[in-house]
Amino acid sequence: MRSLASEEFNTLSDTLTEAVKTTFPALLIPPSPTRHLSALMELKSGVGGSESSLFLSDLLRMYQRLAHSNNWKSSIVAKNSIESGGTKDAIVEIKGETAYDTLRWESGVHRVQRVPATESSGRTHTSTVAVVVRASSFLFNLPLKDLDICQVLPLMEETDAHEEELFSMDDIKLEVMRARGAGGQVRKKKNSIY
Repeated sequence: MRSLASEEFNTLSDTLTEAVKTTFPALLIPPSPTRHLSALMELKSGVGGSESSLFLSDLLRMYQRLAHSNNWKSSIVAKNSIESGGTKDAIVEIKGETAYDTLRWESGVHRVQRVPATESSGRTHTSTVAVVVRASSFLFNLPLKDLDICQVLPLMEETDAHEEELFSMDDIKLEVMRARGAGGQVRKKKNSIY
């Protein structure tokens, strides 16, 4: 009789400890307002030439595998392949619960240093790929050229029952700047008398 009670005490104690460590803290954190959004990612090859295109192909496969392992639906909207087997740029739509919340941190420039498959002498090359926004003008009521944001774009589904807006256009300040002048390192010739 005593052993049954001590076993039950140990089981209940373990269950309570688990609830205090994991369940209760999760209840205190409010759910994300962007949890239901899907993501639209654009990947562009950067520095590194054909090696950068090969790196972009690797990243594209990685994001597709990530989508598959999280039970998200991924589809390639546009893809520009090159002859050497790489990809110059690609647009991927990833739909599923928490897709945007997870992938928004992937925005920016990704860099790799490796010996590429295209290198015969074994030298290390540095290549970059940028993950940027590709937005439709209907989403923000702005021209596409004015949207130059480097992050992952959330997709609002037409069937979403969520009435909340992520942001108000009144809260956004849009500034478009262009370079002026000669640019680069310009040396002015000084008149000197010798």
